Amino acid sequence: MGIHPYIEEDRGYLTALRRQFHRCPERSMKEYDTAARVRSELEAVGIPVQAVGDTGVLGIIRGTRGPGRRIVLRADMDALPIQDEKDVPYASQRPGVMHACGHDAHTAALLGASRALKRLEDTFFGEILLVFQPGEEYCKGARSFLQSGVLEGAVRSFGLHVQSNLPVGQVAMSPGAENASVDRFTIRVLGKSAHVSTPELGADALYAAAQIVTALQGIVGRLKSPSDPALIGVGILRSGEGYNIVAREAVIEGTIRAFAPATREMIGEKLTHTARSVAALYNTSAEISIESFTRALINHPQVYAETVPVIQSVVGRENLVPKEPSLGGDDMAELIAAIPGVYAYVGSGSPEVPGSRLAHHTPGFDIDENALPIAAGLYTAFALAQLRPEKNLC
Repeated sequence: MGIHPYIEEDRGYLTALRRQFHRCPERSMKEYDTAARVRSELEAVGIPVQAVGDTGVLGIIRGTRGPGRRIVLRADMDALPIQDEKDVPYASQRPGVMHACGHDAHTAALLGASRALKRLEDTFFGEILLVFQPGEEYCKGARSFLQSGVLEGAVRSFGLHVQSNLPVGQVAMSPGAENASVDRFTIRVLGKSAHVSTPELGADALYAAAQIVTALQGIVGRLKSPSDPALIGVGILRSGEGYNIVAREAVIEGTIRAFAPATREMIGEKLTHTARSVAALYNTSAEISIESFTRALINHPQVYAETVPVIQSVVGRENLVPKEPSLGGDDMAELIAAIPGVYAYVGSGSPEVPGSRLAHHTPGFDIDENALPIAAGLYTAFALAQLRPEKNLC
């Protein structure tokens, strides 16, 4: 079968649209221009839209053959607080913000699929809910769609993500767990200022915080099985008012990643106990908050079985490869937990585009845009397979 001809016709459109999104990135929950462009593109081909929250967009395509199942196709739209360092015409024009994870590609691909599916509306039953989701990087957008009620009655969901360490032409997907749960923690260490020459008169929050950061690694290194993947990652340690002043406050921010719910709970409890205990050792105190971002992403077994032949029909049997479990997280997990579905990874790396093989979340990140028709083709093929006549007898 391959990529649908309507998608092939739109190669230029997909590339131009992705580059526009790449030039004008927006951070999580502030995707105002991106949402406006998405609405405009959908309305231009006659797809009705509605807002979900401030920056979420829902499009709806109704098959004209009659009522039937409702399915969800999802793309995320937000960018990251990273300075784009690429020397390309479509580099970010917004200082300190860039699409360093490929969400621009996801949005463009789903818009391309939307155009094709609108042209094909007389071939299927039911409804396609097009979810253009904000805030994936902080795991807020999926819950906003679920809480709004606009996805009620949907029976299948599908999302995808570009993957820089996978060559263009391949797609990775596995049954079961693909991504870890994500929790964000903040530890505020409170001490007392003093001159650095008399540290005994103060309580050094910076030193205590540094010891806490070190001690946290012992939780995942010594309190759980090595065969149970999990991590504690610290991204921020902020403290100090002057080079000769004992710091009176320090802030640690980081993340907990795990696959097993029991491990996730254990790490949260041990993190709290460790931070308080180490802080007390140095006459400081610790205030801890842990925010749950998203659960582990676990592909639904039945939908996985249904989707394997769909992906193979687009890229070929030999190009569907297993997805290694990752401690990265994605709030597509929340949608799959509520609406049975799967998440596929689309190869976007090639030697022709140097930045396309760099790690995600790095300043030179890019994609080989030949991945765009493949991604759009997967969205389209999944929807058509789920809404064919015999499926609507379920």
